[in-house]
This record gives sequence, structure tokens and C-alpha cells, in this order.
Amino acid sequence: GPLHLGAGYVSAPTGLATPPASDSAKEFGVRALYELGAFTVGAYYINNKVDDGAGNSLKRNAIRLSGMYAMGASEFHANFGKASNFKANGTTVDDSGATQFTLGYNYNLSKRTKVYGYYTHVNNSRNAAYQSGVAGADFSSVAVGIRHNF
Repeated sequence: GPLHLGAGYVSAPTGLATPPASDSAKEFGVRALYELGAFTVGAYYINNKVDDGAGNSLKRNAIRLSGMYAMGASEFHANFGKASNFKANGTTVDDSGATQFTLGYNYNLSKRTKVYGYYTHVNNSRNAAYQSGVAGADFSSVAVGIRHNF
């Protein structure tokens, strides 16, 4: 039917601790997507927890909202995401969150092949370095390509 639901859980050592495997990274997420004729809307929530094996922990939540409008072979996409501030050992790390938006377009050449283009922008808070690698630096990208599913 038109409703798609999903959930996932991952738990694994990060490989950062000494001795190895005494640390852990865990992620829990839920997703939903609903198709309304030509419109599709979706959302997800993810919770991340990292323990370095030495008593230090980091926690973060993230959400994303997405929408698509299909018109013939064309698909118009927009989404918005937000990563919350980190909590380190239970204390909020100020200005460590970020927001992201993406605008995209797909043109379906066939059932298995499409050309696409998109623009994305990440707005990092002062102490966040998502995609940029530099705290506080924003990140933007443009992509064009072709995708074929074999």
C-alpha cells in the first residue's frame, strides 16, 4: 500500500578504544513514507550513542523531513534535516548541531535509468563540522549524474 515503515538498530565497536572492542557505537532509527498520488512525504528519526570505552559518551538525535512531487517522468525533491546538539557525558555541547536542506530533480529515462541533479547545503553551528571537516564552516554541493539499476 501507500504506507512504508521501517526501523533499524546497529551496535558495533568503533575500533577507537584500547584495548579494542571495549567501546561501542549504537544507532536506532525509525522511518515512515506515505504516497499520496503524485506526492510522497517521508520522515525519519535517528538516535546515536557512542561510548569510547573509557567512560566517555556522546549522544545525538537527528530528524529529516522529505517530499517529492512526480509529474510524468519528472520528480521534484525537497528535504530538510536537523542534527541536535551533542551531549557529552550528559552535558549539552553548545552550538554542536546543524541543519541541512536539499533540492533535487530526477528525470526517469526508463524504469531502471534516471538522470539527476541536486543542490544541498549544510549550515553548521559554531562547534559542528558536518561534511566540512571544519567547525562552524558551512558546506554546499551540486551534483549531476546518471543512475542505472542492474
